[in-house]
Amino acid sequence: MSRRAPNRQLSTLLAEVGWSAGDLARAVNSLGKAVGLTLSYDRTSVAHWLSGSRPQAPVPDLAARALSRRSGRVVAPEDTGLPQPPHGHAARRPDPLDESDPLRRLTSLCRQDTDPARRPSLTASAYTLTALTLSDWAHRPKSTAPDSGQRAASSSSSDVRILREMTEVFAALGSAHGGGHARSALAAYLTDDAERMLIAPATSAIHSQLCTAAAQLTHLLAVMTEDTGYAGLAQRYYRTALDLAHQADDRATYAVTLRAMSLQALRLGHPPQAHTLAETALDTLSPTADGATRSFLLAQRALTFAAVRQPRRAREDLRAADQQHERASSPPGPFTSYPRAGLDYHTARTFNALGEPGHALTSLSQAARHRAPAQGKAWALTHARLAEARVNLGQLEAACDHWHTFLDHYPSLRSTQVDEALTRLRQNAGAFPRQARAVSLLHRARTLERQSRHCG
Repeated sequence: MSRRAPNRQLSTLLAEVGWSAGDLARAVNSLGKAVGLTLSYDRTSVAHWLSGSRPQAPVPDLAARALSRRSGRVVAPEDTGLPQPPHGHAARRPDPLDESDPLRRLTSLCRQDTDPARRPSLTASAYTLTALTLSDWAHRPKSTAPDSGQRAASSSSSDVRILREMTEVFAALGSAHGGGHARSALAAYLTDDAERMLIAPATSAIHSQLCTAAAQLTHLLAVMTEDTGYAGLAQRYYRTALDLAHQADDRATYAVTLRAMSLQALRLGHPPQAHTLAETALDTLSPTADGATRSFLLAQRALTFAAVRQPRRAREDLRAADQQHERASSPPGPFTSYPRAGLDYHTARTFNALGEPGHALTSLSQAARHRAPAQGKAWALTHARLAEARVNLGQLEAACDHWHTFLDHYPSLRSTQVDEALTRLRQNAGAFPRQARAVSLLHRARTLERQSRHCG
């Protein structure tokens, strides 16, 4: 064995957690036994690691898990100094998506996302169709709940409640102001507070609930990231949310995340993949799922049926979504309820895709009646869509009224969807250069856009 430098990373970690070499050896052996390995490391083995030797996989991973549980924070294998060095002339920085453990992957992504120096390479991540290839639900990874006897401070139902409350907070912020507001704050929250709760020892039941809450927060981060214009990074967060939902054995959260991925694929111009994801979401959902969730998924599959030119199936799903919505009895919440306005809005999008602008206008009008100005982004986008529907039907005056309502809220929103709606406004209003109201509207839109760029 070639001579190596002492492993100061591992030495520092042991000092941090107050462990001896024998303590780490026993913890690694115990974790190995839990996954079916017979290991017999002792303090001498760890002394060799400290002097620079590197054990074979999966020992670095087991050591990282043990140190994570002891320290109350995520420790990556690379942090221990134990993995074998990369081959080749240039050492590549590990890709967070290569990490199989979803919590460690989430922590790695969020840490890089909250670091101004490292964020640009992450936000430039490419959206790929290969990342839409998913393993069957039956092959989900085992949940790895920390041993509740390893540390004095354990996670409890109060931690679950806190994560659920934070889910409502960030969902409300995104709905009111768009994904560009508070996105970095959510990434930081997941890196700090949420990470500690998930690492701490807990019963299997509590750990599963914590994983569900983390999956939902990660889903929200993906939505906000997508709405900020970072499609590839959003895809990475969506995939991580799926794996956390897998660990929690939470089919509903998994299916809802697949639905979001389907919508993203459709926005990016991939109807067949969007349809497959929508189908998989419904196939994954439990037969006993509440009507609200089933309606939510059916509405998206209807939109994808329209996109892949199956109008009869699209209409069937719209009827089924409406019926399921009538049967909904779940409590309010970002992952438990489906507002009527949301269903009407999605129905309008499907009618537009089917080439039925009259029906789309009716559904959008119903959505507007159920919206409130405080909903910010949703309120603005509903009126933007109403304006587009009315101008397509030759109702320019009414369209301008809706566009002015949209512009009333534009300055407080940071959202690529809102920016795209503004672009469509300019295109539509620009088609009427002799109409005073259209000219006035266009002038206001350009002024607000310049002010927004200056403030940004």
